[in-house]
Amino acid sequence: MRRNKAWYFRNNPVISALPEAEIDWLEGRVEVISLRRKQPLWQVGEDADRVYFVRSGIVKVSRVTEEGRELTLGFFTKDDLIGEGAVFTPGPREEAAEAYDDTTLYALTRDDFVALIRRNADLGLRLARLVAKRNQRLERRVGDLLFKTAHARLASLFMDLTDDFGVRDSRGVIVNLKLTHREMASLIGATRETVSFAILDLRKDGLIQTESKRVIILDEQALQDLAHA
Repeated sequence: MRRNKAWYFRNNPVISALPEAEIDWLEGRVEVISLRRKQPLWQVGEDADRVYFVRSGIVKVSRVTEEGRELTLGFFTKDDLIGEGAVFTPGPREEAAEAYDDTTLYALTRDDFVALIRRNADLGLRLARLVAKRNQRLERRVGDLLFKTAHARLASLFMDLTDDFGVRDSRGVIVNLKLTHREMASLIGATRETVSFAILDLRKDGLIQTESKRVIILDEQALQDLAHA
């Protein structure tokens, strides 16, 4: 496991540029956490005292609205850093995180991660860029909820998922993440029925294909145009 940790950190895009001595320090400080599907990583109200690197699997982060509806904030997979809010706003978590699939993570305490950032200014810059990118995506989703149709919101979701989970094959781009219509609805702020009808329309128009709960993007440009409509 020690060799696996070192290999992981040397190849992780967030921290791969760290000096070798810092990689050695890091692999000695992280805790390995293994979760089964649906097992919580953290719950609302828990102290935000750790950050996590996803070694394998998928983590779902969500929040429940005042009306009791679940809003999925995102899915995170191999090499992703999650729980980074602990660095900037320590205190109770406002969202929940659970394993969407069997998942292995490396956990680092907030204090250790902050110390690492203070010793390595470039890591702080990378973290700031990561947070800014995620905030931009969330802000765009809020704008989509207010101003775009369900079809456009769904197209935008598929394009985002393509960035994170896309695998190209002869047909197009496979979104390698199995989602039910209800889960898609929680990502775009719609009902399950609305998502089902929108998917039928996108299939009829030749933009996507569905297969075993996976979406295959057949026409990226047309889907991108719809997302920006």
